[in-house]
Amino acid sequence: MGKYSVMRYKTKRRTKDLDLIYNDLSSADRIWKLTNQPLDETKAGLGQFYCIHCDKYCETASALKTHLKGKVHKRRVKELKDVPYTQETANAAIGLDMEKFIARVQNFQTIVGPEKQVLEKDLKTYLDKQLVNAKEMDKLSYLDKLNMGEKQKEEEQAFIAQQNSEQAAKDKN
Repeated sequence: MGKYSVMRYKTKRRTKDLDLIYNDLSSADRIWKLTNQPLDETKAGLGQFYCIHCDKYCETASALKTHLKGKVHKRRVKELKDVPYTQETANAAIGLDMEKFIARVQNFQTIVGPEKQVLEKDLKTYLDKQLVNAKEMDKLSYLDKLNMGEKQKEEEQAFIAQQNSEQAAKDKN
């Protein structure tokens, strides 16, 4: 029970770092892709019940619902409210690249921060709507989930087409 046995447990259940999750939560496209994943038999719950904040797949909708109410999830959400620590922050602390750091802070205060708050509210309402009927979703058979997956693919293609048309309109201006 020395140093080496403890080291094994530190990396056994390692999840994504906060800066990567923060980037996922700052982009509408990433949130859409992570909440509407295709069916994957290698992941828990066929990859349909995913908590973005904790980087965790749940087996059922009710398991995800209880996870969202839990202490571990709430702690992770609280950690993600702040801007994650980066190398730029460390460099600014010793006086290197101050202009780059100040520009990043101003960018966060004016653009990224408010946009991220809106995206988090949208994600919360989406999860609440999705998990209202958690018990009924758990009773669905594998074939029903496959049919739902096909509908999700159609919705995803429609969303991507909409994003492309909006991007084309912005490019024209």
